[in-house]
Amino acid sequence: MNIKWDKEHGEILSDFLKRLSENNIRWFILRGYEGLPNKNQSKDVDIMIEVGKRTIAENLLKLTLKKYKLEYLHSDQFGHIYCYVAMNTVKQMSIHIDLIEGYISKGYEVFTFEELWSHVTNYNGLNVLDDFMNGIMLLVYKIFGYHHAKLKPAYKTDILKAQQKFPKEFKDILLMIAGNDLGLRINDLISKSDFEAVLALEPEFTKALKRYTWKKRPVKTISYVWEFVSQKVSRIVFHYKKYAKTFAVMAPDGTGKTTFLDAILEQLNFYYVNNPEDNRFHLYHFRPSLLPNLGEVGEKAGVMKQDTDFTNPHRSKPANPLSSLFRISYYTLDYIIGWQKCVRNDVHYDRYTVFDRYSYDFIVDPKRTKLNLPEAVRKFFVKLTPQPGIVFCLNARPEVVYKRKQELSLEEIRRQSELYKKVAESDKKRFVIIDAERTPNEMANQAVQYILSKYTEKL
Repeated sequence: MNIKWDKEHGEILSDFLKRLSENNIRWFILRGYEGLPNKNQSKDVDIMIEVGKRTIAENLLKLTLKKYKLEYLHSDQFGHIYCYVAMNTVKQMSIHIDLIEGYISKGYEVFTFEELWSHVTNYNGLNVLDDFMNGIMLLVYKIFGYHHAKLKPAYKTDILKAQQKFPKEFKDILLMIAGNDLGLRINDLISKSDFEAVLALEPEFTKALKRYTWKKRPVKTISYVWEFVSQKVSRIVFHYKKYAKTFAVMAPDGTGKTTFLDAILEQLNFYYVNNPEDNRFHLYHFRPSLLPNLGEVGEKAGVMKQDTDFTNPHRSKPANPLSSLFRISYYTLDYIIGWQKCVRNDVHYDRYTVFDRYSYDFIVDPKRTKLNLPEAVRKFFVKLTPQPGIVFCLNARPEVVYKRKQELSLEEIRRQSELYKKVAESDKKRFVIIDAERTPNEMANQAVQYILSKYTEKL
């Protein structure tokens, strides 16, 4: 599935912008507006609105989306940027719109809404920034605070165009916001199209912009910086569970788990309007792996040689009970502390946390992790591990699974299938049994519906 923008997307955008104007909300589209409303070269549309009007604008957006029968709405906030992705799984469409309530980046407002509004012009019936301010905004907000800043070729073109069309104004504003020395250096580098050198000046440029903002509006800047920091701390430290989006997949080898996961991520990337490189989904194998594999630890310590033959999951003999107790304690600790770190990090970037297998294998398949412990002990440790929000359990007839892959005996597949199903049926609110004899897309369709129902707002 590819990211697309068709006639209906254009109608949704036009309808929403009309509603904003009718409700006396000033707005303009930031960057990448070429072709809109009928065509869109970007995956989203960035709409800046005047400060204090975000709640009204959000309600108008929801009314518009409902009118066009969008089913699910994912929303998230990063400072004064509010991200909305609306989806319809029946029509297989989605649209991504960002509302920006004044361009306040990381608590710093270099240009106020009123300053930007004075540079608004008309493009194809849409409010957009003029070429001059568009170039300045791309330079400032695509570099400010980004330690590994990058500029798309189109952005470089727009910045250079702004400088060439308005050489005096461009230089003057750089001197004002960055200081004479740095402003002149940046202006000279841009005139030579040396954007790599400009990006290398990011630390100096960021410091200069912060100084300018503090001098310009000290009280507002204190307020905005405090708001930004407190939001971030609240989100990651105190309320990360509220924002966490987690799911796991468990099944015997040969059930089609990997293919199923690939299909899920492909569909979700489509509905969230992602490019594959966006890294919206963080996939973990079995555990967070904040702690290294015990085989690696043992090899480095010189007490054992690591077994690297991964074709046979039951290649190693179970450890003795004492060693098994250490092993399961070690991996449980990894789940506990690794979950805290990894999930919080994924929450920070609004990512899904996805597990291919999970601690339930301690119960179902102890041989995989060389455990030699009573089932009751293994269940105890599983209860200590954090639980994903959704666990998909793939189920198929053992004969079908064996035909697909012969890594495990038919009897072992049968045993694991029964146990996985038993684990799943013990918590029907969390576990979802998927018929693995259907096609991967059919399985993924069911899973995606469940994921969106849990982690997005129903419109």
